[in-house]
Amino acid sequence: MAGSRHSNGGGDASSPESSLIAEYNFRTARLDEFEHVLKNTVTEHRLSPYSRGVTVDGEFGFNGWSDLSVFHVRFGCKLEAELAPEDSDDRIGFAMNTEGSGQLLLRGREYQNVGQMGVVFTSGPPRILRFSEDCHGSGVMMSRHRIAEYCSKLLGHEIDGQVEFETQFRLDDAAGQSWLRLVQYTTGELRDPMSLARRLPAARQQLEQMVVTGFLLAHSHNYSNELLRPQSPAVPYYVRRAEAYIEAHFSEPLSLAEIAAQAGVSARSLQNGFQNFRHTTPMAFLRQMRLQHAHRALLKAAPAFATVTDIAVSCGFGHLGEFATLYKRTFGETPRQTLHRIR
Repeated sequence: MAGSRHSNGGGDASSPESSLIAEYNFRTARLDEFEHVLKNTVTEHRLSPYSRGVTVDGEFGFNGWSDLSVFHVRFGCKLEAELAPEDSDDRIGFAMNTEGSGQLLLRGREYQNVGQMGVVFTSGPPRILRFSEDCHGSGVMMSRHRIAEYCSKLLGHEIDGQVEFETQFRLDDAAGQSWLRLVQYTTGELRDPMSLARRLPAARQQLEQMVVTGFLLAHSHNYSNELLRPQSPAVPYYVRRAEAYIEAHFSEPLSLAEIAAQAGVSARSLQNGFQNFRHTTPMAFLRQMRLQHAHRALLKAAPAFATVTDIAVSCGFGHLGEFATLYKRTFGETPRQTLHRIR
C-alpha cells in the first residue's frame, strides 16, 4: 500500500467548544511519505532505518482538538527518528510503547520507552527517538497553557511560568496505573463517533479537565509537592474579594492601595493575606491575570487585524518591553510568535 489516509473534521477544532473533533489516519510503506505526513501534522522528522531495503510499513493517526488529542504510531522496521530543533510551542506530549521498545535521547540523556516506562517531552531542543522492529506507540498531546491554568486552579493561586514535568514517566506504581486507565478511557472516548465527548462540548470540557488534572497529580513536576501537600486553611474573604476585583478591572491602572480599599482591609493586611494563602503578592497576581488574558487574546486574534501593542495595552500593560519579557518568561515564546502561530 503506497499511501492512504482518512481525515474528518469541521468547524473550529481548537477548543472543547468546537462542533467536531479532528480525525486523521495514515498508512504508507514509503519513507518519504511518512516523513511528509509527520512534518505536516506533528513536526519535522528525519527517519533513518537501521537496515537498507527494509519496508517501513508505517501508520500514524490522531483524534482530538488542539488542546487535547490522542495519537498512535507504528513502524514496521527498526529505525531512528530525528526531530529537528524548533521554537517552543504550546504542546506537551506523553508517549508510551504498547508493543516493542524505544528510547528518547534528549539533552545528552537517554530515557527508556518500553514496558512500564513512558516519556514526556515538549518541542524545542533536538530530540532523537529510537524504535524497535514492529514498534507500536501511543500517547496524549496536551496544551501547556491549559495545564498551567488547571494547576493554578488546583493550587488556588496563579503560578509563575510553566509546569515543568520530568521526562521519564514511571507507569508501574499506583499513580502511573491510574494514568494509564485514564489514557485508555480518553482514547476510547475520542475515537468513538457516538461518545459524549465527540458530540457534546460540555463533555469535551469535562474530559479535558479530567485528563489534565490526572496528569498533574500522577506525574512529577515543579509544583507536585505543593499540589500534594495537605490543604491550607480557608482563604480569607478579603483575599477572594481582592481577586474578584482584580479579575473585573485587570485592564485598568490599579494600585495596591485601591485594591486594598475595595477588599476592605489595609494594604499591609492584603499583602500578608496574599503571601500566606496565595504565595504571591496582589500586584504579582494582577500581573499574571493580565498575562493570561493577553495570552488568550493573542491565541484568538487574527494577525491581519490585531497587533501585539493593541492587545498588550487592552490588557493593562503600559510598558511594552516589560510585557514582552514577562510574556516570554511565562509562556516560552514571544507575543508575536503566539499571534502568528499557525492555527
